[in-house]
Amino acid sequence: MPSPNVHWGDRARLDGGIEERSITVDRGAGPVPGLLWTKVGAGRSPLVLVGHGGSGKKDAANNLATRDFLTGQHGIATLAIDGPAHGDRGPVTDTSHPAYTEMWKNPRIIDEMNEDWGATLDAALALGEFDPGAIGYYGLSMGTMFGLPLVAFEPRIAVAVLGLCGVRGTSIDRSGIAARLAADAPRVTCPLMYHVQWDDERFERESAFELYGMLASTDKRLQSTPGPHAGVGIEARDTIQSFLAARLEALHATSAVSTR
Repeated sequence: MPSPNVHWGDRARLDGGIEERSITVDRGAGPVPGLLWTKVGAGRSPLVLVGHGGSGKKDAANNLATRDFLTGQHGIATLAIDGPAHGDRGPVTDTSHPAYTEMWKNPRIIDEMNEDWGATLDAALALGEFDPGAIGYYGLSMGTMFGLPLVAFEPRIAVAVLGLCGVRGTSIDRSGIAARLAADAPRVTCPLMYHVQWDDERFERESAFELYGMLASTDKRLQSTPGPHAGVGIEARDTIQSFLAARLEALHATSAVSTR
């Protein structure tokens, strides 16, 4: 397979000492647009891949909140790409759009997204700015529908936050990927935290607990708070993001000591 074509945009300074760079990776199947955020003066840092939810995009509000917490407060770089048919890759701005359902009819959609993420991570690590031993993943809802298989597939991901997903419910039934998630979950072995909304109307609560139970990680945490699918509160988000930050900072500190 030929090497992907990679294009980096210029640096743009944002509030809070954050720098933003666009990235476009093309493996030959069309461009995959992304955004990389780093903290000015942070030096070599951990890196978190951030997956957006259904109807979202790389700079969706939830992704920017994650960026502000991890990059703005902790100096941990964050990197997001548009999912298939989302953002600059298609027309989906709501999961009721026909293109959303059509997206899931592609039998290789998950494998292709794994390859998109892998090529984008390769490009980011080639910059030499990030610790390859401290790579994380953060993604809820569709961010887990794509992210759980990615964490199973990508050995460089050392810690993850997943959730708002199960193996039954309207969202999972429409995508048709319940069997794929069940097959990939036992291959997930990294430390992780999983979030469940108790009153989730899109994924059956018990099926979310079942999926959590399938994950093979010996170091895993389960968090559940009241409310519907989109009702994850600030405190709950701070908890799962703090878990990710603390684990990556510990990995990075160990890596720094071992390279002295």
